[in-house]
Amino acid sequence: MIKFYDKRHYYFLAIYLVTNYILHILSITDAVYVHGADASRYFVPALSLANGDGLGNLLSTGPIYPFFLSIHYAIFGFDYGNDALVVTQSALLYLTGIIASKIAIKIMPNLPLIRWITMLLVIFNPNALMAAHLVQTETLFTLFLVSFLYVLMNLIRQRNGIVVLAFIALLISLTRPAGMYIMLIFILPSLILKLNGVSWRKLVSINLVYYLILLSGLGLWSLNNYNKHGEFFISANEGMVFHDQYIALLQYGKNMSQSEANVIAYEVYEDMIVKESAVCNKGVSSFECRKIVSRAYIDAILNENLYVIAKASISSFVNLMFSGGASNFANYYGIDNKASVLSFERSSGSMLSLSKAIKFIDSVNIKYLIALITFWGFAILTKILLIIGLIHVFSNSNNKYLSIIVIFYILLFSAEYLFLGQSRWRVPLDPLIMIFSALGVLSTINFYKKS
Repeated sequence: MIKFYDKRHYYFLAIYLVTNYILHILSITDAVYVHGADASRYFVPALSLANGDGLGNLLSTGPIYPFFLSIHYAIFGFDYGNDALVVTQSALLYLTGIIASKIAIKIMPNLPLIRWITMLLVIFNPNALMAAHLVQTETLFTLFLVSFLYVLMNLIRQRNGIVVLAFIALLISLTRPAGMYIMLIFILPSLILKLNGVSWRKLVSINLVYYLILLSGLGLWSLNNYNKHGEFFISANEGMVFHDQYIALLQYGKNMSQSEANVIAYEVYEDMIVKESAVCNKGVSSFECRKIVSRAYIDAILNENLYVIAKASISSFVNLMFSGGASNFANYYGIDNKASVLSFERSSGSMLSLSKAIKFIDSVNIKYLIALITFWGFAILTKILLIIGLIHVFSNSNNKYLSIIVIFYILLFSAEYLFLGQSRWRVPLDPLIMIFSALGVLSTINFYKKS
């Protein structure tokens, strides 16, 4: 078997990077940033930093990804910088595969082949590959998240690494601020240390070091924002987030079309304006109104009955786990799909509606349909293998607590997305899912060998 330190491993990496670069060359002009969701949020401050003008005002994101981008633009300029970015992010995806494979072998040390299967599933995951070709935080964020779990497992088993773990948690929080809320509840997974024989005194000291580093780093960034805007905050897009969450709740919980949901969401906003006597210069996305806007939509969500919330949550979770990400592929290579996708997203009905899905498939062109089958097929197959792998790990592994940690973070991030399940949100979770999918592959092979 080829070892990770074998020269052939690096030849494989070189071929992988060259292949990704060729695939990038075949894309339409400027697809890297034109079709990256919220790309301007990152490359505008990155260009500013590369030109020596500082990051500017980062209201809705952290500084890590714009800084990461700026390195490419400072060295290669904008156009060539985006070319270099595809290669760099492909390399980061490859590294993510290696780290995920190391987590897999910690969970199932008696199955050495699981390392390579996990790695291959991660680096050839079409959803993650497309994210690596776009100006999006997903690839960098995923690397940090997988690294966090790897170091956390070392902490649990070897009782060291808390400083490194805390700094990775800070990088996660400042790359995608939504991750901050997950990092702040470290006290829960840290209780596994107690189950492994760590004293309460040691457990408390570990948490003190972790939170001291994490909160100090977040505090410095918050202080930077205070100096610029007169308020302490990490990210200031909560108003838009809850606005979008409410629209998704109405769509998938009440089977409304997007236009119908938008009308009701705007009524909530108008009622809030009257009630608070607020002046919001940029509407829902206004910086100065973000807190009262978010409160208004949170109240609107909580006022819905539990059946509607549960229905929208289930629909979102299914979409999160099984959407393939084919739209990114189609946009990247100029395959016409916008009309059918927009019609599907804006039409009434649950994401689980069979008639809605059939109508969507009937409306797409053949190239996009092939992409859909490929991307959906990978997503569905790996989830089936995931279930097989989970059955195996809880039946045979002596490291069930390590599996529980991985599952814990998968469920936490899934829950955080509430009603906005999309394929891009699953990118950071996919390497964790692939660990169990790889085990599902091995379990299936062994089953047929015995039969």
